[in-house]
Amino acid sequence: MDRIKKGNYKAVFTDIDGTLLNTSHQVPKASKERIRQLDGQGIPFVLVSARMPKGMIGIRDEIGVRAPMVCYSGALVVDADGRAMASSVLDEKETKALCMYIKQEEPEVSLNLYYEDSWMVEDKKEYWVKQEMDITQIEADEIPFTDEGFSRKTHKILCMGEADQIDRLEKNLVQEFPEIRIYKSKDTYLEVMPMAASKSAAIRILEDIFSVQREEIIAFGDGHNDIDMLQYAGLGVAMGNASVEVKEAADIVTKRNDEEGLRYILDRAF
Repeated sequence: MDRIKKGNYKAVFTDIDGTLLNTSHQVPKASKERIRQLDGQGIPFVLVSARMPKGMIGIRDEIGVRAPMVCYSGALVVDADGRAMASSVLDEKETKALCMYIKQEEPEVSLNLYYEDSWMVEDKKEYWVKQEMDITQIEADEIPFTDEGFSRKTHKILCMGEADQIDRLEKNLVQEFPEIRIYKSKDTYLEVMPMAASKSAAIRILEDIFSVQREEIIAFGDGHNDIDMLQYAGLGVAMGNASVEVKEAADIVTKRNDEEGLRYILDRAF
């Protein structure tokens, strides 16, 4: 913990799933209280997630802070009132080409399209969609997955399936679409986004809003899409439940999310 410079930090950016939330998808009471203390001291506490805005707002309200949010892993940044501050999208042609390729290569993979606060699927009763709705408490919208249905702007395409399916799809997509950002957020989830979108790019936008320097930022995460954020921040903290790759990218490793690893570091940094 010697990398922590107590009193040096002026903003906190954190991933949600696997980081702020425990495995029961809850924010522990003591963590909420600590976050509210920081907020009362004027330390911005910013949620940074692959989720859509309405999948994050309830958590932000629950912890009792009012701050901008980084959605879709940086493809959309909204202010405290939900207004877009920055947005990167896959255009209609890109979305259609990607979706048609995914359906052809891995037809059993669950295909999900996101734009602003819309989550579009072909079948809400499908296993992976139902699971994601249970986790996020968000209702998906059903649309026909035809050529016309795929021709739309998207902030993110999410593919969900068995680990071997996702592995194959990731390998093929990276080769076929090198200009698109493609990464696994976990073994069974593959995120497809504009190359310009990243968590670190979103943080840079908010630095000016908060009048903070890179060195004054703490970032927390557990997934592959958190790596650039952890490497960018003055103090990048990997959760104890993170993968080896994420831990190696961070400055320090804290306790697991079920052990309130985020609060453990906050208590030592502020």
